[in-house]
Parts: sequence; structure tokens; C-alpha cells
Amino acid sequence: SNPTGLPGIGPNLYVNINGTNLSSATDVWDSFITDNTLPTQLDGVSVSIGGKAAYVQYVSPTRIQVLTPPDLGLGSVAAQVTNSNGTSASVSVTSQQFAPGFFEWLNNQPVATHADFSDAMKNGTYALTTVPAKPGEYIILWGSGFGPTTPPIPNGTLVPSTGGPFYVNTVPTLSLNGQPMTYYATALAPGFAGLYQAIAQVPSSTANGDWPVIATAGGISDRKS
Repeated sequence: SNPTGLPGIGPNLYVNINGTNLSSATDVWDSFITDNTLPTQLDGVSVSIGGKAAYVQYVSPTRIQVLTPPDLGLGSVAAQVTNSNGTSASVSVTSQQFAPGFFEWLNNQPVATHADFSDAMKNGTYALTTVPAKPGEYIILWGSGFGPTTPPIPNGTLVPSTGGPFYVNTVPTLSLNGQPMTYYATALAPGFAGLYQAIAQVPSSTANGDWPVIATAGGISDRKS
């Protein structure tokens, strides 16, 4: 499954693998990224999906998170985990071009920021002071699975700060509480991997409250509230 909450997988998408005895260590890829190149192995753990090496972002005894390669095939693909104990049995999963979704804060809130990149979330969500999004404000929603881009998605590296922006080829639709959000752009975030920034305006008529946000791309939708 992918960490934004949707079932299934796709190209350039973060995917969770849950199980037991997956890794003898708990680690993230930060110190393993050299020359902006993403690691295909973390503490002896690697993952193959559709015959291609995935980029291993996180490992623990019970969960692995990987970023799938942008050239991952579509349809039924086989996934396998390899560690010091050997290689797991092959599991078939369905790969689709689009699996749009937003990452989550507590209480199913989508990860969003103001234009200055400060957190746009309900105050009190965490032990810090935050300011919610306001009616008429353009906000940045942070997600995964929004599909191919132009220029093409870099394969196996962090998104460079030059040569872009890496805008998506298929423009998503965004709504808040059933009202269309005025769309600005969606692109890959420079300096990260597989992380999309969708910029849209909160409808000016939005009342105070907790409202669902829905993103749709390629006919596939994800909802956060």
C-alpha cells in the first residue's frame, strides 16, 4: 500500500511493505544518499518491484518504505524483499499510472503549508502553534502519485533545483468541501524525491471548520479531511 492511504502502487510512488523480520535495524536513507543518488539498499535490505530495484527510504523489523522507479511497468507486477535471511516469496501487486494522495498529519489532515512553507494545520494538532489555511489563500498540498512530468522524472536521484520546474503532464482537479479549488500548478519538489507540490486556492466562501480535500488525477481520487 502507499502511505497516503490509497491501495495499490504506481511509478514514482512511496510504497509501504508491512510484515515481520523485514530488517534487523531501523534506519532512513538520509545518510545513504550520496551525490543526490538514492540507495537501492539500506542496511542489507533491498526491494524488487516489477523486476526493477526500488529506492529504499526506510527500514524497520515490521515495515519498509520504498520509492518505486519512475519507469515501473503498469499492470500486475511482482514484489520481493531481500535481506540477510534471503529473499521473500514473490507477491503480485497492481501498478497504475496515477495514485494521487496527500501525506497525512494527525486526524487525517493533509500535509499543507502556507506560501512561506510554514505549516497550515489546525492549531493544537501537535505541541506547537500553527495557523490553519484561510479562505482565499493559496496553499501548498504535499503528496505522491500525481504521475509523469515534463521534464521527465529523474530516475534514482533527488529532483534537481535546475532544469525544472518538473510540472505534471496531467493536471489534477482539487476540491475542498465539494467546492472546486482554483488550481495553480503541481510539480515535483526540488531537493526531494517523489514528492509533489500541488498549489491551489482555498475557496473564499469556505467557513471555519474541518473540511475534506479531494484530489483526482487520471480518474483516481484520494480524500483527506
